[in-house]
Amino acid sequence: MGADQKRRQQALQRKAAKRKQRQQAVRRGAPPGASPVVQRGVLRQAATWPWHECLVARDWDKEGEIVQILLARRGPAGQLAAGSFLVDLGCLGVKSAFAKLFLAERDYEAVRQQMMSRQPMVKTDPNLAAKIVREAVAYARQLGFKPDPDYHDAAILLQGTDPDACPARVPLGKDGKPFFVAGPYDDVPRIMAKLERAVGRGKFDVVAPLAAPLGLFPEFDELEFEDEDEDDDEDEEE
Repeated sequence: MGADQKRRQQALQRKAAKRKQRQQAVRRGAPPGASPVVQRGVLRQAATWPWHECLVARDWDKEGEIVQILLARRGPAGQLAAGSFLVDLGCLGVKSAFAKLFLAERDYEAVRQQMMSRQPMVKTDPNLAAKIVREAVAYARQLGFKPDPDYHDAAILLQGTDPDACPARVPLGKDGKPFFVAGPYDDVPRIMAKLERAVGRGKFDVVAPLAAPLGLFPEFDELEFEDEDEDDDEDEEE
């Protein structure tokens, strides 16, 4: 066997081993501390599973809302891949997101109930969820804001949706201009400076900081996915 052929065979074996590792990770769930490549491999496989459910905040269609979205796909062994987005339709886009594989449905249900307790949610078409996320991210980018880094992982689970198939209008801003509801963890001076650069002083509305429970997604505080695209990290100072 020639050296070149041997190297090709070794390369094929390495690829086959990695593919097998990803498939096993999907069946078992990516173990804690798994590399970002394995984590995303699990999510990409899960994005081909049938829908279990898709939920959106009941009042998502009101101007200036901050909207929770929860979606889940069911795997062949009964596991659930879930993703969620906290979407600020007023100006900031996707403020927070997560993606996770649940091997037991009761664990997913616990998270579902916690989210429902924070904001009433109703079942919806995944195409609508995808449209809300897409429109909010695009609007926020126009104003200088990028989505939470974990958005890229959660968005994998929206694979196969068609936002353009949804006729619903997504309300952005409020009264025709950006609307900023300052939360307890927001960098208010930085956000207001960006809004002033984007639309001009006095051309956006601000609501004073609101009280909020510690940790918007406490269930996932220790869940980390590295961002594949460093350009999607937080904006550098302009």
